[in-house]
Amino acid sequence: MKNFRLFGEDSREWGSWDNYIFENPNDRGGASTYFDAWEECGSLQFRIWHIKKDLHIDLIGNGFNIAERKIKFHPDEFQGMDYSSYCTTIIFQITEPQGQVEVKIPDETFYDDDAIIQWGDGIIKDFIGREAKLDIKALDHYKISEILTPKQKQNFVLEDRVDKLIKIVQGKSCPDLARDLFLAKARGEFKI
Repeated sequence: MKNFRLFGEDSREWGSWDNYIFENPNDRGGASTYFDAWEECGSLQFRIWHIKKDLHIDLIGNGFNIAERKIKFHPDEFQGMDYSSYCTTIIFQITEPQGQVEVKIPDETFYDDDAIIQWGDGIIKDFIGREAKLDIKALDHYKISEILTPKQKQNFVLEDRVDKLIKIVQGKSCPDLARDLFLAKARGEFKI
């Protein structure tokens, strides 16, 4: 479970991962990468979703060590078509107070996002440059604290209260009120 509101909430893609114009889903290729971090953890990880089982995936950079690499098949079928995919999880540990790690997929050059995580001077940056405080306690013990503006914090507190209110109203069998609250939230009416 992620503990952050914004930090790490992005993905990077290669090739035709999200392209559904193919008549046969297995004709598509590519990959989609997600970065996972937690408030207190002993490692960080990338999850790379891809179609080809033997897709070549590299981690390049400095100041890190790969702790584990595993691949899992995820069967999926829709209307008789095979949409199965694989998820390669690469777990890594920070070994230096400053460094970076980048996911590279040499076989996918059609559409090539930069998937880089950087850290140094007590800060770690996700794919799009969002910053969080990084406290490296030991090789296998980090503390990460998301950096939010006061307005972002206020909006997230309000969002949590609205979500709690919607659950209370749903439990009291007031579906119209719950729907109205949900729609108001979706329209952004609960923003500071």
